[in-house]
Amino acid sequence: MECNDNLTHKFVIMDFEFSMINKTSIVLISGAISNSLDRFKIRTLEGRPLLLAPNEEVRPMRDQEFCQAIKKINQIFKCNNEFRDACLKKLNIICSKNKINNLTPMFIENYILKSDNEINVLVLWNGDSNKRILSRLGIKQFPILNIVCCDKLFNQTYSIQLEKIHTKEIIFEVEIGTFNKTRRMLNLEETHDIICSKNHKIKYANDPRTNVKFIKCIFDYVIRKQRYENLIKHFI
Repeated sequence: MECNDNLTHKFVIMDFEFSMINKTSIVLISGAISNSLDRFKIRTLEGRPLLLAPNEEVRPMRDQEFCQAIKKINQIFKCNNEFRDACLKKLNIICSKNKINNLTPMFIENYILKSDNEINVLVLWNGDSNKRILSRLGIKQFPILNIVCCDKLFNQTYSIQLEKIHTKEIIFEVEIGTFNKTRRMLNLEETHDIICSKNHKIKYANDPRTNVKFIKCIFDYVIRKQRYENLIKHFI
């Protein structure tokens, strides 16, 4: 989606890397964010991991909690060595370096608001978990567009759907073809590979920067089908 001075809406695409501790507390490890006015630039969100506990203020993790998070990541991803090792490596790098911290609610909110657009819409992939993270960060005031890809008729024919996450209203869908899978939902990489043939440079599966690249491709594909002027009618 190309930059245009007449655009009234900005679509902000984001993804977070996280884990859980104590069943209810979220450890926010990192993230990535981009927007529809800048076609190629993706900002990485890094810093001391944040503890997002229910009914508590957001704060950086303490050393003891950091050790708990490492233990939990080892347990959760014991069958996914690539993702587990990538998470642990990132945690160690983040906590061993003294770097600028932009993994904060203030930075994320300022990024969303940075433009003269009247309406800012957040774009998530299968976004229930990311919506919960945003809520715990105190970022609740923006409409959210959720993207999923599902097999509605149980015939291995998949469609991308755009959903207003707060109301569950499906505002657009487009069929993208068949895929040999028994589950009803395609993941982000599977969906992307159907609609995009580009060989993107990626770090590892489920890396937030990689995910945002894939979401941007899918979002651009849908915009070409639906048209910008039709999409913004749902966010006025």
